[in-house]
Amino acid sequence: MSDLKSEALKWVEKLKDEILGISEFLYENPELGSEEFKACELLTSILEKHGFKVEREFMNMKTSFKTSFKGQGDKPKIAFLAEYDALPEIGHGCGHNIIAATTVGAAIAISKVLPKMNGEVIVIGTPAEEGRGPYGGSKVIMAEKGAFKDIDVVLTMHPLSGGKAGCRHGALAVQSFKIVFKGKTAHASAAPHLGINALNAVMLMFHGIDCLRQHIRKDGRIHGIIVKGGEAANVIPDYSEAAITVRAADLKYLNELKEKVFNCAKGAALMTGAKVEIEPLMPLYREKVIYETLAEILERNLEKEGFKLVDPIEIIKIGPLASTDFGNVTQVVPAISAGIPIIEKRISLHTREFAEATISEKGKEATIKSTRVLVETAMDLYLNPELLKKVKEEYMRKVRRSGS
Repeated sequence: MSDLKSEALKWVEKLKDEILGISEFLYENPELGSEEFKACELLTSILEKHGFKVEREFMNMKTSFKTSFKGQGDKPKIAFLAEYDALPEIGHGCGHNIIAATTVGAAIAISKVLPKMNGEVIVIGTPAEEGRGPYGGSKVIMAEKGAFKDIDVVLTMHPLSGGKAGCRHGALAVQSFKIVFKGKTAHASAAPHLGINALNAVMLMFHGIDCLRQHIRKDGRIHGIIVKGGEAANVIPDYSEAAITVRAADLKYLNELKEKVFNCAKGAALMTGAKVEIEPLMPLYREKVIYETLAEILERNLEKEGFKLVDPIEIIKIGPLASTDFGNVTQVVPAISAGIPIIEKRISLHTREFAEATISEKGKEATIKSTRVLVETAMDLYLNPELLKKVKEEYMRKVRRSGS
């Protein structure tokens, strides 16, 4: 291990209380997507204190930021992505408090040795990963507007359960839609024949989707809720609204599934005489590109820190299960996320139990180890130009093949 890498890791230990303090503060002060004002203020003030140049309201998003610290030269540029939005009623049931703590902590530790070498370390605050509010899927907006254009590699992490770490887990492409049916009110008993029932339309659409599920690939997912179905039982509803989410392992199949769902909605409108309107509820989250070179570097560092790795065969068998706007980042820059367990038993994310695990003793230990893994991986890339070149060559091959 190089002297500079060892020195950066010593800084993780020196920063331990500050790193854990970030995680605990965010846990105790959960904020929903697009409303993470306390989180932004905390993270930017800490980075500013450590000498980072801070740009608040990055890309005109009030709860986003970009910070940077330069060494002897501008290149390479390695960015860490911080997430910090919470879930309604649950708090940090997806562990974004740990993501913010580890990425900020890793960047600060690297900044302490960066004056002795070439490169720049960047932290970008990415609000509303869960898709809520005007900044929902902020990484999609950033990718589309060129935020990662001049960056060489992007690193982040995500806490998991189940005792094993990994970085080759895929992510499903996803998009959600608001589907509205408009009918005509009438007295439900005296003159039902004069009405057009918008609730019937939304129910028929759901029945069509249920029938469709038998005929879709195993990576396809369609799920949704009825947001509104009427005002009173004795009035034929003239308005109904549903939220529908569609997922698939690749963009081509996602588009096919979306068209089938839209046809279910159009068919329901035709059967009832209602009019249907469809509009996106969130940006399109892309599938995740897995970069083998980055994965190999990250896996070596995970094992160095004592993590057991998920069997690659198990990952293939299970396939991608969830979705993230980080998928869009992997489409435009070499990027990888370390999936790191904070609890031995397998529990579901997006639960209060998982939120509590983030500040447990095991969760705190995993937070510091995760920070070390991110530091080691970044330092490998800073200090080894040939390794970085190999990463970028793989990116170019995969981008050309996918046409992104």
